Amino acid sequence: MFPVDAKHLVVGFGITGLSIVKALKALNVQHIWALDSRENPPNYAEIAPLCEETAVGGFSATLLDQCDYLWLSPGVALATPELQSTLVRLPQSHIGGDIELFARLVEENIIAITGTNGKSTVTTLLGTIFAETGYDLYVGGNLGLPALELWLKYQSRDQADLREPLFILELSSFQLETTTSLKADVGILLNLSPDHLDRYRDYEHYITSKFRLFAQSNNIMIPAGITAIETDLRAGMADHRYQFELGEDSIYRFALTDRSTSDNDNMQIDYWADLETQMIISREGERVSFRESHLGGLHNVLNMIAATGAAEIFGAPLKAIETGITNYQPLAHRTVKVRTLEGVTYYNDSKATNISSTEAAILGFPERKWVILGGVTKGQDFSILESLLTHNVAGVALIGADYSTILPHIPKGILCFKSDTLTQAIADIRQEATAGDIVLFSPACASFDQFKGFEHRGEVFAEMVRAL
Repeated sequence: MFPVDAKHLVVGFGITGLSIVKALKALNVQHIWALDSRENPPNYAEIAPLCEETAVGGFSATLLDQCDYLWLSPGVALATPELQSTLVRLPQSHIGGDIELFARLVEENIIAITGTNGKSTVTTLLGTIFAETGYDLYVGGNLGLPALELWLKYQSRDQADLREPLFILELSSFQLETTTSLKADVGILLNLSPDHLDRYRDYEHYITSKFRLFAQSNNIMIPAGITAIETDLRAGMADHRYQFELGEDSIYRFALTDRSTSDNDNMQIDYWADLETQMIISREGERVSFRESHLGGLHNVLNMIAATGAAEIFGAPLKAIETGITNYQPLAHRTVKVRTLEGVTYYNDSKATNISSTEAAILGFPERKWVILGGVTKGQDFSILESLLTHNVAGVALIGADYSTILPHIPKGILCFKSDTLTQAIADIRQEATAGDIVLFSPACASFDQFKGFEHRGEVFAEMVRAL
């Protein structure tokens, strides 16, 4: 697979970097090097014994100048100044990340999911759908086990197990920007809105990273009615920016209804929902009920539509799809009900680390709402709040380091607490909320100003609410 004397440099000692090192070792690569810019990176004790050379506390010029292959962890940006001479020196085929290496090892039975929001929900929902279909199932990627850890598990399976494998992978833009060879049977783009603009030069570069999923996909699913996606898709296919091997019959569109919200009234919708009967409907007339689903909000209806379409395209029976939707238990910190107290229902949506995720949560609940916002804004534009908060939002409580960035976009007439801390935000809102209201903790920001991560932030919120 690689020249025997090739020197492979892995950058980043996180769980993904560790998985790259372990996969290279399993492939009998002789010269594995690894570096991390941190003085005390995680996983050093596991990585060092597997490597010929390691370097920490900076970007070793010696290793970068002498390597033949460069494997980047998702947290390492291609724009990192110390990497530029190596990126110019090496051919494109010698540069990649964990998904690129995975793609060279697995060429079939892959469903891949990306998008600004909803990736983890759709990935794990598809895992539940396919759990009883007879496949040897591997679910992970950007959540749970890294893709190469899944491949290592597959390699070590019982040789008497003759089931076909199926890999269901959540993929981030960071992973996709170093991926060119992935051959997904179904590639799903759930949505697009500005995010990670602290890493990408602009929104266009963020979109481009997401579209790399489609380079060699056999079928793709995209949301109908999002002009930016359709325009970029068409333009990229026309000017060959995207080397798609796709015809129109391999492009599937999904929407909440069977009428597109785009300017193109003739756009074909392949999967949609009847909200009254709570059925997901395909263009061919198949129907799947989501009446018994535990997922709340219209944004999750879209997630179920996307999962249904992808599962059917891959060949899952309709019964398995419906059973999977019914059995699926929502992931923590994603619009999860914590409790109802004095008629007020509290929802934990700590996973909302960007404004578009919060937008989906707010629009997903028609009830009168009190919203807790704030944290680290990541360079986002919060002007959308000026219209968004008019959707039956009674008031907001602002917390975190960057609350002053959000404050100017709170419309007049909406009660606004400058609470600073989560404890105070809950107390402020509790004084005003009345029976029938919803308290929605959907911060629209990163969490690392006051918390260890969105999981920790969500756990703290849930504990505080349960203690009321």
